[in-house]
Amino acid sequence: MRKYALCALAALLACTACRRQTPQQEVHRIMREVGITLAIAESCTGGEIAARFTELPGASAYFKCGVVAYSNEAIHNLLEVDMDTILRYGAVSEQVAREMAEGVLRITRADYAVATTGIAGPTGGTAETPVGTVWIAVATPAETYTVLYRAGNSRNEVIDRASAYAIEMLLEELPHE
Repeated sequence: MRKYALCALAALLACTACRRQTPQQEVHRIMREVGITLAIAESCTGGEIAARFTELPGASAYFKCGVVAYSNEAIHNLLEVDMDTILRYGAVSEQVAREMAEGVLRITRADYAVATTGIAGPTGGTAETPVGTVWIAVATPAETYTVLYRAGNSRNEVIDRASAYAIEMLLEELPHE
């Protein structure tokens, strides 16, 4: 009997773990329930963050826009990042990530925004800014948060990890029950 109870408990725990939502599913649920909106501005993640949301049925209830701006000109023209900021600090900087998030938030009138800028590799890195360097910004109705994230060495690893981390950052800033 005890062996059966342990097996049943293990099965229940395994089943519960299977039903755990991914961070993007949790963001999806909260945004729909609360009625808040999201916009994304991506450079080095190339649309991966937007794809993780738009693959979920019902995302149109909250997902306003996803912009992939890869060149400095696109970052300036589409997201209204000041060209002086780009030239002074570089495209891969805290300041540019912040302006990207705040720009897409302002342009779309979304409630929340996420932005990424970095070096996915395999080339383009320097001693000061190696491959895998990603600045992530989350703009909320109250303020903008930024973090420097080292996302790995391979291109796919950088894109996947930076996207996942950006979604986790967003989730932390959303209203919770």
